Amino acid sequence: MRRLSRLCTIFAGFWFLAAGSAGLAHAEPTSQQVPSASEVPALSKLKVLRSSREDVPHTITVETAEIPDQPTRLFDQLGMMRLMQNQGVTLQWIDWDKRGPVWVAVVEGGYWTLLGGQKSDGGAVLDLEGFITEIGTDYFDFQGTIRMRGAPDAERVCRDTRTWRFEVTQNRSYYRLREFEWCDYLTDYIDVYFDPSLR
Repeated sequence: MRRLSRLCTIFAGFWFLAAGSAGLAHAEPTSQQVPSASEVPALSKLKVLRSSREDVPHTITVETAEIPDQPTRLFDQLGMMRLMQNQGVTLQWIDWDKRGPVWVAVVEGGYWTLLGGQKSDGGAVLDLEGFITEIGTDYFDFQGTIRMRGAPDAERVCRDTRTWRFEVTQNRSYYRLREFEWCDYLTDYIDVYFDPSLR
């Protein structure tokens, strides 16, 4: 998902543009060696057909191996509207009230992508980047990477790539990640919001 995350640097208005600071596109420490041609993954450029934001590019470039085997499975019109009209994301350790941005896009081939995150003034970061593989009644499945850094403790770093499920429960106006203790047994609430009128 590194290639997808690099798009963040051109999204006008996203929080991670501030002062060139690390956000969704933050770089992990690497050596100065240039990878050989055989180590560079194959890339695919996909045209954006529909988007939840206007301040985004018309194409995205992703590592070909990361594209799901089949287009996003769409079983719920309301769920599609909620994601296209989303109102941001939070991690409770960072802030309940000041949401970070989320970009949902439909790209050629029928794939839905999701890219978003939240950042605190103190440097804590939440990143999500990947593909939405299924949208159903009060849930969506997300195949991608979730990263947390510096929340709630400065030295905490969590990162995993897999298929995740987000669900709406108790008539709330957000989807919550259903795996609460996926990193070091702390309970993390990651919520993707939508307008309460869409409950």
